[in-house]
Amino acid sequence: MKTARTQIRRIPKRANYDREQVYAILDAARICHLGFVVDQQPYVIPTIHTRLGDTLYLHGAPASRMLKVLAQGAPICVTVSHVDGLVLAKSAFHHSMNYRSAMVLGKAALVEDLDEKTAALRGFV
Repeated sequence: MKTARTQIRRIPKRANYDREQVYAILDAARICHLGFVVDQQPYVIPTIHTRLGDTLYLHGAPASRMLKVLAQGAPICVTVSHVDGLVLAKSAFHHSMNYRSAMVLGKAALVEDLDEKTAALRGFV
């Protein structure tokens, strides 16, 4: 949803806030990058994800620093990108790239329900 926090500022006409389009970008991605902060140090970790309904599930080991921090409800930023093509021009300054990307902002929550964990695991696999 478009809010003051999520509004695209650079070339906003290229942004799309349609939920189904964002879901399609997330669902097609094989990997995501998860951003979070620990002791004022930002980290970005590649991991796998799955989406079930309106919930985005992230994979990780319970003993990892990442999941320990996320289980505490830390704010997160998850991104995925797809390069659709390179645009080559006579001048290097005019080279470009066609891509689709999605950024999801939120707070993480530990999944404790066994049925929900099983459904998420099926989504990962």
